Parts: sequence; C-alpha cells; structure tokens
Amino acid sequence: MKYLNLLYFALFTLLFSCEKVIDLDVSEIEQKLVIEAEYIASEDLVKVKISKTKDVFSGEDFPFVSGAQAEIIDENGVSTALTDMGNGTYELSGYVPTYNTQYLMRINYEGETYESFDYLPTPVVLDSVTSDFQEESLFGSEGYVVYMNFTDPSGPNYYRAMRFVNGEELTDRGDQFLFDDSFSEGNQQTVPFFTARYEVGDSINIEFRSYSEKTFDFISELLDIAGDSGQSAAPANPNSTWTNGAIGNFAAYGYDSKSIVIEE
Repeated sequence: MKYLNLLYFALFTLLFSCEKVIDLDVSEIEQKLVIEAEYIASEDLVKVKISKTKDVFSGEDFPFVSGAQAEIIDENGVSTALTDMGNGTYELSGYVPTYNTQYLMRINYEGETYESFDYLPTPVVLDSVTSDFQEESLFGSEGYVVYMNFTDPSGPNYYRAMRFVNGEELTDRGDQFLFDDSFSEGNQQTVPFFTARYEVGDSINIEFRSYSEKTFDFISELLDIAGDSGQSAAPANPNSTWTNGAIGNFAAYGYDSKSIVIEE
C-alpha cells in the first residue's frame, strides 16, 4: 500500500499554513505514527496530537489515533499522564514548569513505546515593542515598522517571534520569524519586522518564544522544506526526534508577550 509519509497535516496546524502543487514520487512504505507534542510552559499546558500517515490516493482524512497513553516525565523521573480528549488529542493543564531542565514525552500505543525529549530554557523577556514610521522606499511601502526590544542573555539562545495582527495569528510561510543570537551574543537588541508595514489603529501582539537548539533545528529544517529550494522533486520529512520510527517533534518552550497599538 502506498502511504504519504509527510508531516504537513500534523505539523502545519502548529507551525504555519501554505499551499503548493507538488509532483510526488510515492514509494511503498509502512504506515507510521505522526506525533506532534508541545509543552507550552508559559501556559502550564501540555498538548499532543497523534495521527497516522495515509494512503496518498485514498482521499480520506488523516486517521487520528485515540486510545494511546501519553505521559510527560520531569528530570526527577516523576511521570504525569495526559488525558485522551478524543480525535487524536491528548492534554494536561496546570503542569507547572521547572525551567532549565529536561522533559521527556512518552507515548504508548498498541504495545509500542515512542519517546522524545526537550530542554526547557528560561524564556527571554521582551523589554518593549515599539514602532517607527517609514516612507515608501525600495525596501517597502509607506507605513509603520514594528520592533522587538530585548536583552539577549549570555550563552546560545534560539528564538521564534509569532505575530497576532488585529487578533489574527500570522501563519503564512513568509510570516515566520525564527532566529538565533549568533551575531548578537549578550547584547541589547532592537529587531524589526521589516517585511510588514502597519497602519494607525493596527494592534500587534508579539509572542516571543525561547526554544532549545533541538527544536530550533527541527523547525528550521521544516521551514526550509516548506520553502522548496528546488533541490528535490518532492519534499522530504525533517529528521524526527521520536524513537521507534514515529514522525514529528516534542517541543518544550516558554514565551513572553507584549502588544502595541499603532498611533500617530
């Protein structure tokens, strides 16, 4: 049976949405689990979504996986179970984080065990979000540019900035903003969103996430695949961080959030 061994269904619901016409060279492979797990430490929330790869020509929805056992395990070996919410979703609320420690996510399904770990860094605080009016130029149209202002801590840091404009989350491929501190180690930073221009009255909320290097690399690879560099005839999967052949990633992260309303 021919299966579509791609992450787009499970991962893009968490990361971004895009549309692309692709010629697929589909090979015969066994059906696999797709596991996307997040520990959103700033919200004390653990979420897991489990589905399976499917027959690429079936026309059916991706099959969700219910009846699995999902648990998160802290650095002291204390395990806490998630609740099966149905439709392949598992959740745990009120799970208080310990930053700068490692967490393990374990999934048991049909006698098989799947594990993935992640390091939870302390989230970096946004000092402020500011704006500045820009005249039309070769770099963009007339409008207001929004800036993030923060102090980069010493040591390697990995960031992702999510934007919500007038209450709507920006999820398109071109709206993704993922970066590290390779060229800004330990300095005060003013980082612009140069590709966007805003108008008076626009409300912009920035969710400033701090990732581990492992999750940063996974998302970077996924964004590269979505960008389609033209190096391959069909997109591949990013390297999975799960054991036992499952596809996907477990990300533990916190964030700081600040908003601005554009004024003259």
